Amino acid sequence: MADRTIVRAPESQGNGALTSRLLTAIVAVDVGEWIDTLGYSPHHFEITGITVGTVKIHGSLAPVKPANSVHGFQVGSDATADGQVVNTAPLRWVKARVSAWTSGTINVDMVAEGND
Repeated sequence: MADRTIVRAPESQGNGALTSRLLTAIVAVDVGEWIDTLGYSPHHFEITGITVGTVKIHGSLAPVKPANSVHGFQVGSDATADGQVVNTAPLRWVKARVSAWTSGTINVDMVAEGND
């Protein structure tokens, strides 16, 4: 399950930031779980722990939460090594998924900036 935390900045700095661990210690193929990011953009994703595997970041503009088995559209390119993905378009839902896995313990963290 994705952990979702809203970090509030002082009132003069807008809505703060939304932080979430999208994947935690994944050691197999995993479809991921959608989280609601309405009102937060851009999104910064940090992917760590890939030895041999592929992580994909997905977005959706659906008005209701999609089933986790639905992948929406891909944000950025496939990640086959540790790194970052940045998305500047507003998204309602985001998730990370491991589409291929051979080795490694994969984590994906997200920070999305709040909008005024």
